[in-house]
Amino acid sequence: MYQILSFFRSNVVGSAKVIRFYSSSFKPKRKTQQTKMPLDPKHIAEAQKQRLKLKQKVIKASPGIVNLQIVGSGAPGAPASVYLFSDQTRYLFNCGEGTQRLAYEHKTKLSCLENIFMTRTCWERIGGLPGICLTMQDVGVPNVTLHGPPGLDELFKAMRRFVILKDMKVEAAECKAEDVFDDHVMSLKYVAIHREPESSSNSDEEDQVDDTTVDDTDYYAYEKRSKPAPKSKLSAFQQDWTKRHEESVMAYICKLKLRFGQLSLEKCVDRGVTPGPLLGQLKNGNDVTLPNGTVVKSSDVRGPDDPGPVFIFIDIPSEEYFRDLDDKNEAFAPYQSTATEESNQAMYVLHFSPLEVMQKPEYRKFMDRFSASTRHIALNEINSFSGYIASHRIQYHLNQLDGGIFPLLKEQNNDYVNQDGRIQDIDVVKSSSLSYLHVRPKKGIDRTQEAALNPSEYLQELEILPEFKLALDQLHQKLVLRKPQQQLMARSEKYPRVVFLGTGSSIPNKTRNVSAILVHTGPHSSILLDCGEGTAGQIIRLYGQERAESVFRSLKAIYISHLHADHHLGLFGLLQTKRKLLGANNEKILLIAPEQISYWLRLYDCRFEPVHKDYVLVKNAELVDEPLRDERIQDLGVTEIATCRVRHCPHSFGVALSMNSSQKGETGEPVKITYSGDTMPCQNLIDLGRDSTILIHEATMEDELEVEARVKMHSTLSQAIEQGKKMNAKYTLLTHFSQRYAKIPRIESELETNLGIAFDNMEVTLDDLPQLSLFYPALKAMFISHFEEMEQKAIKRGNKRMRLEGGSGSNSKETSPTR
Repeated sequence: MYQILSFFRSNVVGSAKVIRFYSSSFKPKRKTQQTKMPLDPKHIAEAQKQRLKLKQKVIKASPGIVNLQIVGSGAPGAPASVYLFSDQTRYLFNCGEGTQRLAYEHKTKLSCLENIFMTRTCWERIGGLPGICLTMQDVGVPNVTLHGPPGLDELFKAMRRFVILKDMKVEAAECKAEDVFDDHVMSLKYVAIHREPESSSNSDEEDQVDDTTVDDTDYYAYEKRSKPAPKSKLSAFQQDWTKRHEESVMAYICKLKLRFGQLSLEKCVDRGVTPGPLLGQLKNGNDVTLPNGTVVKSSDVRGPDDPGPVFIFIDIPSEEYFRDLDDKNEAFAPYQSTATEESNQAMYVLHFSPLEVMQKPEYRKFMDRFSASTRHIALNEINSFSGYIASHRIQYHLNQLDGGIFPLLKEQNNDYVNQDGRIQDIDVVKSSSLSYLHVRPKKGIDRTQEAALNPSEYLQELEILPEFKLALDQLHQKLVLRKPQQQLMARSEKYPRVVFLGTGSSIPNKTRNVSAILVHTGPHSSILLDCGEGTAGQIIRLYGQERAESVFRSLKAIYISHLHADHHLGLFGLLQTKRKLLGANNEKILLIAPEQISYWLRLYDCRFEPVHKDYVLVKNAELVDEPLRDERIQDLGVTEIATCRVRHCPHSFGVALSMNSSQKGETGEPVKITYSGDTMPCQNLIDLGRDSTILIHEATMEDELEVEARVKMHSTLSQAIEQGKKMNAKYTLLTHFSQRYAKIPRIESELETNLGIAFDNMEVTLDDLPQLSLFYPALKAMFISHFEEMEQKAIKRGNKRMRLEGGSGSNSKETSPTR
């Protein structure tokens, strides 16, 4: 009996340990943020080998724990995306802009993700694919398959210049209505729902100009030791320019595989089963014959089987799809209230459909066909919180320094108590990031880990910092003495105002999004400098949904410095958000960008969805010799826009904006704002920005990493500061920090009086500039643990460098440093 118990525990109960391990890995852990840098190729290859080994060890049996985790709730400014995970495999449903950032913040591991299912091919659903695939490549995922409507295969071919996936293969599955995706976890049925054909010719089908610049540029050639690939190889892909816009969407009906009931040790003993392989066969559903000829049926020694719950994903963008949705109901009927077996009634239906669509009678008719036990989960604007907790946490911290420069973000937690008038007649469930929908075992909806704002907790975190209170008091005393009386004027009446929406480089992390700077030039005009992924969401969270509409209305121009992904992948999302909010009042925006962007713009316009009516392109190169001064900028609130070429990847530019300051409508002194984009120290930029009022300069690396900065053609902190001195800039603001410096860059000395460090969601007026250097001591005290961690890393780098230098000499042992 003891031997049987021991065997049973190791072979049956042991699997539960694995399940608990994987399940707990998805729970948020409180610890100091460790920003993960991209791996180099040899580490990626090693990670892929380890990944394949682990995959081969996994028992291909139906998993015992399967959960749906809400990654993005579809709240204003946030993506709508769902992560299906088991103890063996992961699946992602939809991947809008910001999905990678949410996955990173909430520790959603991507190393086992191999299939991504898209309900649509619009940017709202696919805009986060480049970022999340780059991250998956870094953690060693060898390949990923995209599922969804036609066209997904073209996305990465179109972006191959600026999204480099040489260590991961991306494929698009052919999803036909009769096909079924099938693996050891679930069977998934594709249901294509088509839009009604338009009765008249589409005015959007305007012919595009044929002189689109073919982009054969290798934007990362400077980081490679080998020569760039020949143009013949880069140009091998022939683009189809035939118009093809979204005509269908994809729904997914998912059913978990049958899982046999738990093996009963007592029943096995009663029937004479001895320790050995027979127990494993019974556990896996096979009948066995004992040595004495007795047949033991698996069903007699196991608990009830789990036939496999059903859950459905659906995304109906407009009323034009209602007719085919009704026609295709036969595909859904086996899982609605008419199901022949109760186990086939859908447990969850997850709705990516917009709220205005869900409110229509035709859609409610579709929902009413399901059983009363089916839970309908809404992933749209009915939810109010984006899930970006870290952005709020750091903003509450910074807000203690100065409420004007660091305003609180304008979003709230979901209200689960009071009835929402928008859904009072619809039985739907709100959700937020880290809402868990338990599929197996059936435990319902779990909100214990749900992302929610807790301002009192954030403020208490500051109280336990040993030196922060003193540093804060000293800062406030200095600010009272330094701030002139005229600063009592409302900030909203001062122009220009510079708002940093993204201050990180390469990929977003929890506290720093990628590059974007909004310059308010007047009451009804603004210009955006760069537009990294998630920029539209940053605007909505900072200003709130109502005020964001006026911000988008004021936006007259977008400047793109160069075509690295972290500087322009938010463009389509911003254009579409602007169009959606302003409707018929939406006006074309002036897009000032490298001419090579036209290839990407035209391709997306032809093959995915129309955007050509949203912008007018002005080529950066044209403004090098002839600055923009004509009628095209009369509504921008600036007098001149000039550019120069800078030292980064091909077709990289810096820009200078000239304007007049104003307060309460009264014109003041001339102001010049120069923005470096990405560059290493550059004389062209010094000449362009001569005598600037504000220089906004990238400071990607700390000074000890000058060699790495040179290789990647970026600037160090000291180099950026020196650039400001050489051009005689009155003030220099540092931005575009490496994600090594998630919270604060490492500067060994005190800031000079004309320097400032940029943070996301930071607003700066001309009156604020003299005070910015005063903030650094309080910032160091606020982020003391992060700062000390960077100091320790710097010491280790120094020790390593000294060992290497000592090893190259004759007295290596004597010169080797001690820690």
